Amino acid sequence: MSDSGMVSLDLVRIGGDARFIVLHDGREVQDAYFISKAPVRGFEKLMVGKNPVFAVEASMRICGICHSAHGIASVEAIEDAVGIIPPPNGMILREIIGLLNRLQSHLVHMVFIVRDLFAEDVANDLLLVGIRLLRDVSDILTRFGGAPTHPPNIVIGGVQTIPKERYLSDSEKKLGGVLKEIQKIKNLFFDEEKWSDKAKILSQAKTNFSYLASHIFYGDRYNIDTQQVSTMRYYEFRGNNIPAEAKRTTSLIALYRNNTVEVGPRARLALFRSFGDGSILGIQKARVLEMELIIDRVLELISEINPSEPPRTTAMILRRGRGVAVYEAPRGTLIHYVTIDEEGRIGGYRIVVPTLFNIPIMEKACVGLPVEVADVIPRIYDPCIPCSTHLVRVDG
Repeated sequence: MSDSGMVSLDLVRIGGDARFIVLHDGREVQDAYFISKAPVRGFEKLMVGKNPVFAVEASMRICGICHSAHGIASVEAIEDAVGIIPPPNGMILREIIGLLNRLQSHLVHMVFIVRDLFAEDVANDLLLVGIRLLRDVSDILTRFGGAPTHPPNIVIGGVQTIPKERYLSDSEKKLGGVLKEIQKIKNLFFDEEKWSDKAKILSQAKTNFSYLASHIFYGDRYNIDTQQVSTMRYYEFRGNNIPAEAKRTTSLIALYRNNTVEVGPRARLALFRSFGDGSILGIQKARVLEMELIIDRVLELISEINPSEPPRTTAMILRRGRGVAVYEAPRGTLIHYVTIDEEGRIGGYRIVVPTLFNIPIMEKACVGLPVEVADVIPRIYDPCIPCSTHLVRVDG
């Protein structure tokens, strides 16, 4: 490519429908614009006036990939609003369900990204392994959550049921097998000789972003200041001097303390495990390392379940209040804000999803790279378009 100009790319192998506009000088990217194309669905407005139980069910339907993350964030925001504290089993089982969902998501993403990072023969092998492991992890999630997607066992007050002891034992055994496969995958991702030319370029492309994460495994609203999270329309953030197509994006931008921050696997490992790879390829390395950590943690949690104790609290009064939940979804920090009115119904709901934080990060990360690798940048950040297009502001 020799002439400067603009390239508009339909992104493939991501969660949803989006475009990436790249401005270049004939060789390197000078600027980039991430455009969500999915229609707005209005989940927050849909919940107003409804019973909080409906809000939990609706929240999980925002996304078919990070369903459990939204379900957990929703119940925790409602519990915070009305003062409900789940019993230990409820919190243990919730964490297991959420981590299995994160593992599901990472495996789906691995299927999306391997063709960018490896030669065809290695990529094809990893595709088959990823699909097989996704089936196994979904089977395990069904035992804990009640379904492989939108698990109905996530309820206000804890978790609906405890798996039978034989299911716990079988899940431990199956997870042991998954762990061995993940460790093989990790070795491939850390073997430079197996990398594609694009992967080698990304391994040398350094970033210097601030990170935001609240917890390595779960989420902790006390580890971040939720009042310092703000959202704005895309053109308010980028200014009006942007391509006309970029003005039609259906996603907002999220900032923390008025600054852009990277959220997700690398942010979690950098803040809680001293992970130091700041390259673009480091995002995927962190994701693979996190898969290994997830399985170790789930095995630990299974051993802490006490079948003789309840998984949920039965004493619940849905009264007036405000609540917030911070949860570490597969793609990063997820925040649900809820208001309960005097009748115990949803008075207001607001959701800030990880992709809203990462949109400006993806755009910045692309600058200075060869045009030929531009489409890989949003793909390696794994944006989730359905999550990021449920809200729109209308003037007046």
